[in-house]
Amino acid sequence: MVNLLEIENLVLKFYTYEGEVEALDEVSLYLREGETLGVVGETGCGKSVTALSTLVLVPSPGRIEAGHIFFKSKSEQVDMLSQNESVLRKIRGKDISMIFQEPRVYLNPVYTVLDQISEVYVHHRMKEFCQKAIVDIDNEIKSKKTSRLLRFEKSMFNEILKNPRSPTIKIVSKIPFLNRHRRRLKRMLRREVVGILKAMEIADPERVVDMYPHELSGGMAQRVVIAMALACNPTLLIADEPTTNLDVTVQLQILNLIKNLKDKFGSSVLYITHDMGVVADLCQRVAVMYAGSVCEVADVIEIFKNPLHPYTKGLLESIPLPGKSYKSIAGTVPSLINPPKGCRFHDRCLFALDICTTVKPKMVEATKDHFVQCHLFGDVSK
Repeated sequence: MVNLLEIENLVLKFYTYEGEVEALDEVSLYLREGETLGVVGETGCGKSVTALSTLVLVPSPGRIEAGHIFFKSKSEQVDMLSQNESVLRKIRGKDISMIFQEPRVYLNPVYTVLDQISEVYVHHRMKEFCQKAIVDIDNEIKSKKTSRLLRFEKSMFNEILKNPRSPTIKIVSKIPFLNRHRRRLKRMLRREVVGILKAMEIADPERVVDMYPHELSGGMAQRVVIAMALACNPTLLIADEPTTNLDVTVQLQILNLIKNLKDKFGSSVLYITHDMGVVADLCQRVAVMYAGSVCEVADVIEIFKNPLHPYTKGLLESIPLPGKSYKSIAGTVPSLINPPKGCRFHDRCLFALDICTTVKPKMVEATKDHFVQCHLFGDVSK
């Protein structure tokens, strides 16, 4: 199976007044086409930063120091970290989209749902809408004797295809009698937005398109953000804990929606969560992160049946289950300003060796497609 996304030895640091935060320590992951990969770990382990790095949207004062992020775009593999901003803008939202965990933070309070989803279409699919409008106008010209205004409208769409920033377009758009092309485009965009809101299973989408973010419930706001992410049928969808702060019933609806939309649109999904129950239900493979590094990657069934890394075992043992006792992992997550030498988990590990305190373990393939970063399995690579 072809890899859609490959992250190789990614190193990211935040430069703060307290010191250098070593947020990602040589993180390596891959995502196959059509697959859902779950990334799990405690709060602050680097899950969200890894997702933002994929889009090259690292918040200040963060900086990617080393590594590569290869993404298969238009049948060719590009290194995201070597692209200029104009290329990245074309990829973001069109080929790679992201669902954020706090939808209201990413919805502009002064614009309607229609305005905000339409912006995605205008930015990435304007050519498609213009070509469709021209076809519609040609059909109308054939059925009408008076076609002077229609021909003028068609010329405006042709002008947009040649140069969207044409001075002619700007002037004509301000003249009410002549800006028929804008009115047609608005009608087309409205139909498209209503259609994708229906796909999001939003009740009464014709009414919701004219609503503002403050008028939406938490579940509706999250569905709108998902609609924005899927507006251009991206090949990679990054979901950063999209069910956080939602009611349990709404969480289930959103998870089922993501599963159904993945099958419908054929997207690959990078799903970030701390909920192992969600991972079991939604993902094919799992990557477990701890303190800025990936410690284990395996098939979802393999992770639950045969966890190898001590941290993964502790994570699974801490899940409350009916009729079964659970226990927490001793100690606390280390500060990434001054992380432990060697294996970052060694000071909390019950099976730590002397070498764990000084030498960082390598990622090895313990069994087929089951990778673990631990000195307990160091001899496997020999």
